[in-house]
Amino acid sequence: MSRGTMIAAIRWRRSPTRPWIPSKRPYKLTDLAGSASNSPVPVGQLADRYGIELAPSLADWFESDQWQQTGRQEYHAAVTPGELLADAPEPIWPGLMNASLLPLISNRSGDWICGVVDENSQISRLVQWYHGGGDWILWGNGLPEAIAFDRLQSRLPGPRRRHAIPAEDPGAPPITVAPSQADRLATADPENAASKNTASKNTDLENTDPWIEWATQYLPPSVAEVLRSESTLDPGQLAGCLIDAHVAETAVRCELIQDALQLSVFSALPRSVVEKFSSDSDQISRWSLQHDSIPPDVRQAITEAFNCAGNTAADAPFEQDWDAAETQAVAVTQLTPDIAWGWDISGLAALRRGDRSVARDRFLRGIECSVFSDQSIRLQTHGTVRIAAKFSAAMLAESFPETVAESPYLQALCEPNLMRRSDRVSKHWWQLAETAFDEGDFAEAHRCYVAAGWDVGMRPITAFADLLDRIAESADRSKQTGRSALARVHRGCLQDRYGT
Repeated sequence: MSRGTMIAAIRWRRSPTRPWIPSKRPYKLTDLAGSASNSPVPVGQLADRYGIELAPSLADWFESDQWQQTGRQEYHAAVTPGELLADAPEPIWPGLMNASLLPLISNRSGDWICGVVDENSQISRLVQWYHGGGDWILWGNGLPEAIAFDRLQSRLPGPRRRHAIPAEDPGAPPITVAPSQADRLATADPENAASKNTASKNTDLENTDPWIEWATQYLPPSVAEVLRSESTLDPGQLAGCLIDAHVAETAVRCELIQDALQLSVFSALPRSVVEKFSSDSDQISRWSLQHDSIPPDVRQAITEAFNCAGNTAADAPFEQDWDAAETQAVAVTQLTPDIAWGWDISGLAALRRGDRSVARDRFLRGIECSVFSDQSIRLQTHGTVRIAAKFSAAMLAESFPETVAESPYLQALCEPNLMRRSDRVSKHWWQLAETAFDEGDFAEAHRCYVAAGWDVGMRPITAFADLLDRIAESADRSKQTGRSALARVHRGCLQDRYGT
């Protein structure tokens, strides 16, 4: 299944919760060696089931029954131990989710905060996964960071938008931040709501959020203080606080890039007004990304539209700070080089200032990243999809065409037919995986099998049956116990949902 068609209509009910027996230490696969299958240590059962070692904070999440609480932010519904231990866990979306993802918290709209199982069989990263297109973004290195970011993101610089935006209609203006649990509770009780401030002002109701209280014990003091108190930090200071503390740093820098580039230039306008400028959503995206490419007549129309909406001409956000955006993007490439948007934005910034050598190198790094990591809707880089599957690939095709001629992989990414494009890219990775497997390089085989499924997507959904089998086998042979176990769970879910 290719990107853009990964819209699932299935809604699953939650399983009953089950109690935990507390423990004070993280659990490993070996904790239950030789024990009965009905062991009374649920955290150990999770470690056994998924072949992973739980970090102290994640073990405590389950042991202290935090999962039984209801959060007060957008992501407020925890996955229960019973769900994770089921034969085919309902929160897992097989084929749509990367085989290394384990859902932990939901917003009840199909989106998830997921743990990422790494090569060392640990959950070392937490990502936000969006069901509308399969996009993901790093929210931290542990569950407390992800919970903190969910709480604080509405107070950061930049447009107030959900962290994942639907890809079904790229021309549509971005949607606003989904209401927090506190907002929903206040809406249900207007009299009580009248005495409270909104979610962005740290209301008394939100200060009793049990998850926030729990998360602060694992966070740096500076961030814990912001979460606990009526902080007077302005948006820029808050961003600096989180970055200095290395809390959700990648996600924070994404917000700063959006703020620096004022990417919401069209989002404040009615759709009918936007369509007067152009019916081509790709063109709108390109204008949104690079404001100096907006024709003068369209600029004037935007200014007039802002004035009609009760704004002043100065409110039309045409100013962009590409130096600031590049600084943030370069930092992301150093922090998380497997995330595409860092390379996309830093490469374009270099190209704009005429440093073609640096731009070329960055775009070549960008094509190594999964398209599901590019945040192309939020960062307005999706306007090149007709040229190539990835923004960096499109930039190479436009500005460095010789790179395409030299690379069969780039040629596959630039295949004009979208269906054939997906098939060619998947086949490219599958062949590399098979070669590596035959040569005994099982770690490389595993990497390539994963890319076959989630570099640009794969179709049909039933094709993931063989792929998940190969991912599990190559992970097992390369001693990636957690990834092997999790891939087999995903495989069981695929069998359960699709009968294949």
